[in-house]
Amino acid sequence: MVKTLKDMQKAVRKKSNEIGTGQVKGYDFEGEFNSKEFFNSFKETGFQATNLGKAIEIVKKMRKEKAKIFLGFTSNMASCGVREQITYLTKNKLVDFIVTTTGGIEEDIIKTHKPFLHGDFDADGTWLRKNGVNRTGNIFIPNDRYIWFEKFIEPVLEKFYLEQKRTGKICNSVDIIKELGKELENYPNKEKSFVYWAYKNNINLLCVPLADGAIGDHIYMFKKKNKDFQIDLIREWELLVDTVLEDEKSGAIIIGGSVPKHHIMNAFMMREGIEYTIYINTGFEGEGSNAGASPDEAKSWGKANSDKNESESVKVWGEASIIFPILVAAGFKLK
Repeated sequence: MVKTLKDMQKAVRKKSNEIGTGQVKGYDFEGEFNSKEFFNSFKETGFQATNLGKAIEIVKKMRKEKAKIFLGFTSNMASCGVREQITYLTKNKLVDFIVTTTGGIEEDIIKTHKPFLHGDFDADGTWLRKNGVNRTGNIFIPNDRYIWFEKFIEPVLEKFYLEQKRTGKICNSVDIIKELGKELENYPNKEKSFVYWAYKNNINLLCVPLADGAIGDHIYMFKKKNKDFQIDLIREWELLVDTVLEDEKSGAIIIGGSVPKHHIMNAFMMREGIEYTIYINTGFEGEGSNAGASPDEAKSWGKANSDKNESESVKVWGEASIIFPILVAAGFKLK
């Protein structure tokens, strides 16, 4: 019990030890701006900037050690301008394997036809519906884009169905995504598409789950007309696991939670974990979800390498449309 002034002084003047590493400081904007020093300063800034600084260092280390890089992201990254950074990485063969959701595939392709438009988070949903406009956050997507996509995908499904009728061979989701990329050869804006560059550069691009989104809608309607049409969804998992089992160092950059995050990390259970992991999301670990799970939790499952001398990982808690472009600029683009 604190009774005297001396007792209070003793309480607040607790003897301390110098615990910690490095000095906390931010970038000094005095003088000429230096982008390299600016990005390097993140790791000394504290809070999530320090985690982002660590993520940048992990990217550099993955590249230096020629680790196989797996990129996973949810569809909203194709909805926004992060799509252009993903295309850059795919076009320049800076990633080796990609996993996304159905919306990521279809929205990337749709944007080769017409752009998405700036909207408002607070726009009235009923009014938008009457005007045939879909909203993703503060991005507006007029419905004619999806009507066009139905016409785009129909011949692709028809091609695989006719092949199945002729040979008995059932197509798989990997083949379908490659064919969609190949189909973009006929479109003027194809070079803006990561689906196209994955096809062109022979980079495996998995779509999980294929039966979701607009693609799933069209597959459903196509199958109603062609009841014997089938798609093998096991091939994608086989391809991912076979790649994971190759005797190379590997790293993952995973934006958001959902199936891409679990798909990639779960595959690495087959080999006692991945060496490098970068998560970018706003998931909350306290809810026990896959989205919120930390890299350290992944070690408990054997998804991430638990040897501290062999692995590095970080989670950057933040909105990816801000975080990911910085990571690409500092980790991949800046020399």
